[in-house]
Amino acid sequence: MTLLTRRTALATAGAAATSFFVPDRADAASPPPRLEFPTTASHVRAFIKILASLEDDTIFHMYKGTMEAVVPGSAPVRLVDSTTVIRRQVEVVPEGHRISIWEATVYHGQGETEPLESFVNPLNGRTVRPFHQREGRGQTLWTDQGPSFLRADGSLFSRYGPDNPFAMEWSQAGERVWTSRYSAGVYLKHPLDPENWPLEYSGPDLLYSEKTTSNGLARELADPSIARASATYSLNQSMIWWPWLLMGQRPGFLVWNTNGMKLPNRDAISVSDRKLVEAVHPTIFDSEAPWEGRLNLWTEYPQKRTPEKV
Repeated sequence: MTLLTRRTALATAGAAATSFFVPDRADAASPPPRLEFPTTASHVRAFIKILASLEDDTIFHMYKGTMEAVVPGSAPVRLVDSTTVIRRQVEVVPEGHRISIWEATVYHGQGETEPLESFVNPLNGRTVRPFHQREGRGQTLWTDQGPSFLRADGSLFSRYGPDNPFAMEWSQAGERVWTSRYSAGVYLKHPLDPENWPLEYSGPDLLYSEKTTSNGLARELADPSIARASATYSLNQSMIWWPWLLMGQRPGFLVWNTNGMKLPNRDAISVSDRKLVEAVHPTIFDSEAPWEGRLNLWTEYPQKRTPEKV
């Protein structure tokens, strides 16, 4: 297995700015191409290709997972299963690629195909009602120098620049290539008031740690005629208690492990999975933007729920 980073790419610095290094032999009988990314722009194009598309397009990912609770002194407890659809809208603009994202999650029982209305939380004995959250729209502008994130006020923010160039770490083993993104820290300050929401409030900071991984094919990434590479997708996240679990200030956290794939089109999702998601999020597959504004669980929960009695 080889780790492909900007450091290992220096040897191929003479390559074209937006291309990948590919051996001359590229027929099906040849060994898989060894990909190298000599410039920031080549990292950007490869990542957009495996995550979404280099052309105007609407890309769907669907992944399934489990949510477990971890409390001190006990083994992890499986709470619910989840099915999530991510929708990315790619627009090619003069500056590069503008990508909008929406996300819709439905919680359900293990092996079940209906949204879960309620269940008894085994950690506290309370009957809880899952909040099937949605997120987005989020927007990112990708240029040859990396991503800039659109803030709520319309301004752009980027953590990349001449002193911190954008680069992914790419691993290759045989035909497969994968790359991961990591983030952790305080997402926001907890928006709920502990005096009014004592069971829903789990501390002042929305703490999280997250890793997402895309896994694709070297030949597709190397082929300039392919704008959107096929890929699997996983998300692994730990975070503070969701408010609907009614855990209050009990020590512990959630672990959300998921795996899925980038769909070739919106019709590739199974009928049962589509019905499951649309039962709660009926607009996620619409031809137009599924909803307006910048929503997430923490903005919608206090609007749609009231505090539970202690």
